[in-house]
Amino acid sequence: MIIKKIKYLLLITFCFTVFQAVSVFAAPSQVACFSIAEGFDISKSYEATFDSSRVISGTADKGSVVNISVYDPDVVVNGSYSKLSSYTLTVGQSGIFRKTVDLKLGKNYVVVTATYNGQSQSYSTIINRKESSIQSDLDGIIVLPGQSYAFNYTGMLS
Repeated sequence: MIIKKIKYLLLITFCFTVFQAVSVFAAPSQVACFSIAEGFDISKSYEATFDSSRVISGTADKGSVVNISVYDPDVVVNGSYSKLSSYTLTVGQSGIFRKTVDLKLGKNYVVVTATYNGQSQSYSTIINRKESSIQSDLDGIIVLPGQSYAFNYTGMLS
């Protein structure tokens, strides 16, 4: 009876050890560690900038393929936004990716997708690049509390 219990315990211990070791080395079934650290706020669907480019960086599982695409949402071809540029990166040992993407004046629909083991996860936003002359005009405005000014696009204050 005691020998039977010992054999049973050894069998359970062996099975637990083998299955535990296998599960440690098994690959995850989805992109478990994909996040955007810089480039756009994933909680916003729209942002404005004066910059002509944007650095998009983040983390993903080692071996993930990250695709960053920039589209013009104002131009539709065959039912889809017109693609302006596309970048493909393979995430290395560090788990970090980083790419500078160019932005045209106006709206840029940016989509970042990570794919790992056949599973994909995406984040997207619209980044509206404004003309730098608007920034210059805004930099020259001083508004004191209790005062108001009307600003028009010719750069004149009234």
